[in-house]
Amino acid sequence: MLRYVFLCVLCLFSKESCGATFEEAIKQDHFFVEPSAENLKEMHEATTLVIGCIDFRLRDELKRFLKDSLSLLDDYDEVTLPGASLAFVEKKYPHWTQTIEEVTQLVQGLHKVKRVIFVDHMGCGAYTLLRGKDRVKTPELERAEHVRVLKEAEQKMKGLFPNLEVYGFILGLDGNVEQIK
Repeated sequence: MLRYVFLCVLCLFSKESCGATFEEAIKQDHFFVEPSAENLKEMHEATTLVIGCIDFRLRDELKRFLKDSLSLLDDYDEVTLPGASLAFVEKKYPHWTQTIEEVTQLVQGLHKVKRVIFVDHMGCGAYTLLRGKDRVKTPELERAEHVRVLKEAEQKMKGLFPNLEVYGFILGLDGNVEQIK
């Protein structure tokens, strides 16, 4: 009990991670998250819509890529669906496509986005489930499948939103990121 009280007090007043487990932390009524910029309240536009995969393993890597490599800290909206670009072109789940189309339309008007970035990743379970194991059984085959889907997604996005720039990337589980042109 004393440890829990200490952790709660530490989390309430600390601007750093408190080290509590989820089960301990969720008992709190108040949390503090340090704002990334002092002017967040005044910001109303973002240049980019990022469409990424839901995979929990790559949350930090995607954020670092967007911030460190593309200079997009506090300058993007984000949608995550299984397979990223695959979610936009996959016919088995048309509501995923519809969601991406509707969000793109919304943020284009709301936040004045000028570009869309698809970020796929190697080792994606959605590709295995929806495209089949044979298409992703080697890194070369998997990369080729991502390239095909990213190019299809780019073409489709440009057809629906011709005024937006569209980019595609493949994030490797080793941290390497390849732009698909």
